Amino acid sequence: MGLLKIDLGEIPELGTGVALHGALRAAQNDVDDLFELIVGIAILIYEIAPDFA
Repeated sequence: MGLLKIDLGEIPELGTGVALHGALRAAQNDVDDLFELIVGIAILIYEIAPDFA
């Protein structure tokens, strides 16, 4: 079994890919949280004033 060799020129590209993946995952979670917040507010308003809707 050989050692894993990484060219020094490939290290910045590796970091960019990891950072991009992390940023996309964080953005996806933020969108999901925002959607849940909006739905929660809509449900709360409907429960407070069901005749208004």
